[in-house]
Amino acid sequence: MSDRADYLGPTYKLGPPSPPPPTRGEVWKGRIRGLLFPPRPELGAFLFAAALGALGAYGLWFSFTLPGRFPSRIDWRAAAALVARDAQPGDAVALSPPWAERAREVLPERLPLRPDLPLPILAFPSYAAEDLPGIRRVWLVSLPRAPGAASRIARELADRSSSVDGPQPLGGIEVTRYELREPERPLYVFPEQLASASVQVGDSACAPDARGGVRCPGRGAPVVARETREIDFLPRTCIRVSPSGDPGRPLTLVFPDVPLGRTLRGHAGIAGSAGLGSAVPVRLRVSVNGEGLGEWEEAPRASGWRRFELDTSKYAGRRLQVSFEVTAAKAPRFAFCFDAATLP
Repeated sequence: MSDRADYLGPTYKLGPPSPPPPTRGEVWKGRIRGLLFPPRPELGAFLFAAALGALGAYGLWFSFTLPGRFPSRIDWRAAAALVARDAQPGDAVALSPPWAERAREVLPERLPLRPDLPLPILAFPSYAAEDLPGIRRVWLVSLPRAPGAASRIARELADRSSSVDGPQPLGGIEVTRYELREPERPLYVFPEQLASASVQVGDSACAPDARGGVRCPGRGAPVVARETREIDFLPRTCIRVSPSGDPGRPLTLVFPDVPLGRTLRGHAGIAGSAGLGSAVPVRLRVSVNGEGLGEWEEAPRASGWRRFELDTSKYAGRRLQVSFEVTAAKAPRFAFCFDAATLP
């Protein structure tokens, strides 16, 4: 039986079905794959030349369109006139982008109706957590078409504000006024009251100079002034101090009749980058009526604008004498800056 052929006849095994014809997309994928792999020197040279040409074309377009991105002199004058007309005590100006420092040349440094009060100009990259003591309203002067312009600064100020007025377009400038929701209302801002302070080095009194600061006697003597200096790559308005370099003859600033609240808050830092290579620390000591309140030592190799906060609740409601004593082991080659304010 095993030798008999299958009574159903011979059988055949069919092969796999033929693949469907490739689609147009698969055809193009295959062609591109064939051009790219394996890599050839000619292809790399072509891609490099194409990228270089695209960058060059973008650079030419950027250069030709750059003048139209910046405001004209008339635009700056219009912004300055608007701020000078409507600015009030407690106002400040913020710049966006922060590098738009042309505003410092055009905008008024002091309130036209109150020449005794300065008009601070702020150029910070962020305002989300920035201390703004004594500021109730912020005028945002922005260059919306300038390179690097962004809406982040406007959003952060809007988040801290109860009302927003603007933006008002002035050519290549937009001016927006923000009313801060919870402004810090300090009782006393020390940099703004520097003219009322008495300064001395050891037992030698210092005298005001023609620039509005204070100069102490002697060659290479310390100088005290209210200035806007670069600290940690940002402009900060502070009291700039040059210590004498003799720990036995500290530089002392005495502010009489200061209203005190629950807190004395301030910041300290090294101006510029000259102090980063020095090993001379600077010590700041704060006293109330001769009683030490706290000390702060600034290490020159550590850059930054560091905050300190001292408890003055036991003096709250009184007007007392506050002194700042600055000492260094030897005369540093950099400027030490600090600011402070008493808060209710």
